[in-house]
Amino acid sequence: MRVVIVDGYVDEPTCLGVPPYISTYVRYTAGALVAAGIPEESIDYFAIDQLRREPSLKESLFDADVIFLITGMTVPGRYLGGKPITEKEINEIGKIPTYKVVGGPIKFGFTLKGGTRAKELPFEGYQLICRGDVELAAYYLGKYLVEGRELPEGVFDQKRRAKHVNTFAPLGAFIVKKHFYFPNVICEIETFRGCERRRHCSYCTEGFYGSPDERELEKVVEEVKALYQNGVKYFRIGRQPNILGYKAVKTEGEFPKPNPEVICKLFREIREVGDIRTLHIDNVNAGTIDKHPNESKRALECIAKYDTEGDVAPFGLETADEKVIENNFLKVKPEGIKRAIRIVNEVGAFKEREDGLFKLLPGINFLVGLPGETKETFRKNVDFLKSVLDEGLLVRRVNIRQVMVFEGTPISEMVKRTKTKYRKEYERFKEWVREEFDLPMMKRVFPTGTVIKDVLLEAYDGGHTLGRQIGSYPVLVRIPERMELFSKVNVIVVGHRERSVIGIPIPIEINSISLKLLSYIPGISKKTATEIILKRPFKDSLELLSLFPQLEPLAKHISFKEGAQAPT
Repeated sequence: MRVVIVDGYVDEPTCLGVPPYISTYVRYTAGALVAAGIPEESIDYFAIDQLRREPSLKESLFDADVIFLITGMTVPGRYLGGKPITEKEINEIGKIPTYKVVGGPIKFGFTLKGGTRAKELPFEGYQLICRGDVELAAYYLGKYLVEGRELPEGVFDQKRRAKHVNTFAPLGAFIVKKHFYFPNVICEIETFRGCERRRHCSYCTEGFYGSPDERELEKVVEEVKALYQNGVKYFRIGRQPNILGYKAVKTEGEFPKPNPEVICKLFREIREVGDIRTLHIDNVNAGTIDKHPNESKRALECIAKYDTEGDVAPFGLETADEKVIENNFLKVKPEGIKRAIRIVNEVGAFKEREDGLFKLLPGINFLVGLPGETKETFRKNVDFLKSVLDEGLLVRRVNIRQVMVFEGTPISEMVKRTKTKYRKEYERFKEWVREEFDLPMMKRVFPTGTVIKDVLLEAYDGGHTLGRQIGSYPVLVRIPERMELFSKVNVIVVGHRERSVIGIPIPIEINSISLKLLSYIPGISKKTATEIILKRPFKDSLELLSLFPQLEPLAKHISFKEGAQAPT
C-alpha cells in the first residue's frame, strides 16, 4: 500500500504553506491516515517544486494507490521559497491513472493573482473532491484502504472539529522530515479556526469556516512537542484570525475580551518544549486592541516575553478611508489601528541583544480594489502612513495587495470589476510607500550594524544571494556575492533598500574577504578595499585598525583566520 501527498501549497488569511512553511493541511492529512491504520512508511510526501525538478518523482506517482493533492491560494502573495501549483499541473495530476483526492482551500476557487475573481475548477480525473475537510476525508479513506473496501467517488463535504485536529496533528508530525527544506521548515500551528466576528470583512474567506472552534491549550503544546521531537525548531502560532481571540471572554460587543493568562501559559509552555529557534505569531485584530486595550496589552506583553526576536503582529487596516471601511465591514478605523500600533510599540519595541532585532513590531496590510474606493482613498492611505512616520512609531512592514474575489463572500455580490479603477493612483501609492515609507522605516528597524542570525540562503539574483531568517515576515537579506544555497549564515546590515537589507556574512574573514564585499562596508571605498587586500594578511585587530581605523565599528565581528576561502 502506498499513499502520496502532493503539496501544491496553500496561502490563506490564517494559514501559510509555501516553503519554508509546511501547512496544517499536509500534517493533518498524514496524521489522519496514521490514525486510520496506514503505517507511516506507506505515506510519501512531495512538494510540487520537487516534482518539477525531479521527473522520476513525478513518475513514481503512477505507483501510488491514492494521491492527495492539497492546494489553494485565497490571498495574493509573492514567494521566494516555492511556486504554487498551476491549473495546468492540477489537470496533469488528474490524468494519472490512480485514485486521486483534491482538497484544501482550492475548494473556494482557483486564482493565483490579486485583482482577479477565482474560478471553480472541474477537477476532471479526480475521484474525490473535498468541499469539506481533506484531513477528515483522509481518515475515512484510510479506513477503507485498511479494510480493503471500495473507495468512494464524488464530493466529500464533512467538516472536521477541534477534536479531530487534536488526534491527527501529533500523529502527522513525522511528515515534516520528508519536506525538501527539512530541517529548515517552519510549522503553522492552529489554536482555533473560524472568525469571532458577527459580520465578516467583505473579501475574507475565513468566514466560510464558521464560528471559532478552539483547541485545548494542552493539545496545542502536545502538537508542538511532537513536531519538535521530529526535528522542527521553527513555529508560528498563526492558524487563527486573531491570536488575541484565543480563549477570549465573550462580551456584548463584536470583539471578545482577550484572556492574558491563557496567552501567557500557551507561549510559556511552548518555549519550555526545548531549544526552539523561532516562535512567532500571525494575525492580530487591531479592533480587539482598540476595544480592550488593557487586556490586549497584557497579552501582547506575554507574547513579547516568550516569543523570539523579529516577531511581527500584522494588522489588517486594508484602507484608511472610513467610507471604504464601512462599505466592507472592516474591523477598525484608522485611529484604532494607530492606537494598536502604539501599544505594540510600547510592549515589543525592545531588543534582547544590543545589535539584535526588535522583539515584536506591528505590520500593516493594505488591500486595493475594495468597493467604495476613490482617488481620495489613496491620499488618505498616504496621510495615515505619514502620521505613523511623524510620530516616530516603528512598523516592520507594509503589505499592499489587490483583492481576490471568491464566490460566497460579500464582495462577490458587490463588484463586477475586480481590479482597481484607479490604476495610476494605485501605482503612485505603491511607489510612495516604497520610497518614502519603507526605506526610512527599514533604516529605523534594521539600523546599520544590526546582526541578523541564522539567515537561510535560498536563491540567487544575478551576482547576489538572497536569504531570510525562518520566521514570520522575515526581512529579505541581500548578500552581494554568490554563496552556497541552503546554508545558514549570520550577517551584519551594511545597507538598505526599500524592501530588503544589504548584509555581509560575519565573522568577516578579513584575510580572505572579497573586494566586492569589502566595498559594501560603510566607510570603505573601492580604493580603500583594494589597499586592505594588498596589505593583508593581518595578524590581529591592533595591526588592522592602526592602518584602517574606519573598521573600528566592526572590530568585534572581524576574524583573522589565515587561509580561509572567500565565498564563490
